[in-house]
Amino acid sequence: MDLLKNKFLLTPVIVIALAFCLDKLLLFENVHTYFSKSLSDINYIQKNQLYGNLKEYLQRPDRKKVLVYFGNSRALLFDTEYIEAQYPGWTLFNFSVPGGKSDYTLQWMEKFKKDKVKPDFILFDHSVELYNSSATLSVDETLTNGLDVFFVLRHFKLFRSDEISTLIAKRMFRSYQFRPKLEVILKRAMNKEKYVYTYRDLRNNLFDRLTKNQGSAMTPGTHQAVLPEELLKKSARGDFHSYLVPFRFSNSTLEFLDQSIQITKEMSIPCATIWVRLSLPYMDHIRNELVSVEDNQNMSIYDYWLPRILAYQNKINVPFWNMNDDKTYKCNEFSDAGHMSPSCYKDYTNFIFQRVVSSPVRQK
Repeated sequence: MDLLKNKFLLTPVIVIALAFCLDKLLLFENVHTYFSKSLSDINYIQKNQLYGNLKEYLQRPDRKKVLVYFGNSRALLFDTEYIEAQYPGWTLFNFSVPGGKSDYTLQWMEKFKKDKVKPDFILFDHSVELYNSSATLSVDETLTNGLDVFFVLRHFKLFRSDEISTLIAKRMFRSYQFRPKLEVILKRAMNKEKYVYTYRDLRNNLFDRLTKNQGSAMTPGTHQAVLPEELLKKSARGDFHSYLVPFRFSNSTLEFLDQSIQITKEMSIPCATIWVRLSLPYMDHIRNELVSVEDNQNMSIYDYWLPRILAYQNKINVPFWNMNDDKTYKCNEFSDAGHMSPSCYKDYTNFIFQRVVSSPVRQK
């Protein structure tokens, strides 16, 4: 009754409620394209369709054997036609997404277990950057685009307080995530053909390519994208200091991965982990440059991170495919410090599938 008598007290509540509702308009595609510049969310949106396609495909009596790959942007450019021609009887369903982390992987693996989705092989990514909890530039795309709030609540103890804050802020108020700028909105509104419609076409085309290529996206015209050596060295320095300095090992990252691997064992699905090839200048920093780690120590990332990973791999008895120390892998063309050029993807594909095909797999 006091609240009704003092209606002005309702004003803040009404303002917040209106702001919340207006903020949700940003989720509509036709509104989103007036200010957004990113395409990465399309990968996350498409993976829900990919999961439905995978479930249907696995029920087909004439199906090929299926490799499921959980990776990040380093695993997005595979060519399904090449895979199926070069390795008859096999195909790839690619659940890799930009910024893909082991929490996002576990979310899918829990669905696999619940729905009894059993591919013939699963490959998990070991990206060294995702094991650093103190990076200058944090990778939070799975939090903002991929993780279900109920998943986060179930695994609350494995998330840092700043990650929870990011999830709440960017999920509740998308304007905080996207930061729409008035000048961008006005510029696009005044020239829809050039900006809005073109951007929508890019998003739609990416979705279609991801669907056609089972989660991968071979972008036309990029197969010769190779960064010159001097620019590659500059990219390597920037990435190293952005993502790996200082370095604090994230036990949560390993715990999420371990839970996913335990699910594969419960379901009798063969699996492996992979450390995808990085550029030689980037690896030179990782191998040789001393950085601050725990307990006021200074060590190279290679000497600090890799022994922990190898110890874990030995413990769980799962193959670890280390492309960065493999002497037989020769393709070293890169689009930037951490991403192989599309020109290397046939070699990348062969590296993976030669090992998958030679591994024992579950009978269909």
